[in-house]
Amino acid sequence: MSAKFDTRPGVSSAILLLIACPLLAQMTPAQRLADAFVLEKEGKPAPAIVELQALLNSSSLDVLGSGKAWNILGLAYEDLGDFTLSQHAYEESLRILESLPSNIQDYAMALNDFGGLYVTTGQFEIADKMRMKVLGIYEKVEDHGGIARTCGDLAGIAFSQKQVARGSKYVERAVKEARLANDLDGDDRVAIASLQGWKAQLDGDVTMSVVSYRQALDLSRKLHGEEHPSTGWGYLLLGEAHAEANQLTNALGEMRQGVAVLDRTLSRLNPRYLVAEMAYSRVLDATGSHAEAARIKASAETLLKDVYRKQCAGCTISAVAFH
Repeated sequence: MSAKFDTRPGVSSAILLLIACPLLAQMTPAQRLADAFVLEKEGKPAPAIVELQALLNSSSLDVLGSGKAWNILGLAYEDLGDFTLSQHAYEESLRILESLPSNIQDYAMALNDFGGLYVTTGQFEIADKMRMKVLGIYEKVEDHGGIARTCGDLAGIAFSQKQVARGSKYVERAVKEARLANDLDGDDRVAIASLQGWKAQLDGDVTMSVVSYRQALDLSRKLHGEEHPSTGWGYLLLGEAHAEANQLTNALGEMRQGVAVLDRTLSRLNPRYLVAEMAYSRVLDATGSHAEAARIKASAETLLKDVYRKQCAGCTISAVAFH
């Protein structure tokens, strides 16, 4: 869509919809769904939700389109930090898509995305089981792109739990499968470069970690520009790598910039933003700004606990994911 949307929390959904209406009237439901997905990928979940809800309420999508719409809605609510609504959307998507055996890859994609919600809420064992199921589906249909993405996601789960050897094997396979795939996009390449940086970081290879994270950041800036969560996160990861290399001046500047981008592109109650603030506070502390670091850390930790307490009260293990 050519219109520029304000994605700040609290902006009226009705206003967003009115802005979009002149264009929406000229578009098919499938085109509107594709544009909603673009909005989500561009880091604009609020207008994406407005459009997706309008599409679903209109009953203008076919069954497959409805399943995809619910999946994108799950991603968008997750980006806004509303885990309960995100889980509901993913469950609806899987319920619809599992009835379409000829579209097994769409089901696998939704299941993999649902696994991401469990990663966000720290339920790594559940996320791992879900994504292992996804990997089996992609292997069965020989979908190299799907295998590459899922192996990358499994590597992330392993690295989050300091399972370096297991994660490294998944990174190696992701890179191998990526060479055989013909449907990977720029975001997939950003993810692989970031994983290579993470692997190098855990291996103690600080130089390679900096190189890989810089590559991921450059790819994200070229793909999305400065004002995108992926770019903000890229600055943050590069800053952490420079901090480990004891290049604190570079680290502080990059992490300050990363937090600023995430502040503008995510809700301040989004867990990723709060985790970013905590990482930034560690570098501040290392540079001697102890009081400011302690203030930022305490605020972020309190808010993060509050977010999880409020949102995860309704986050249960979904039986739909294991059908």
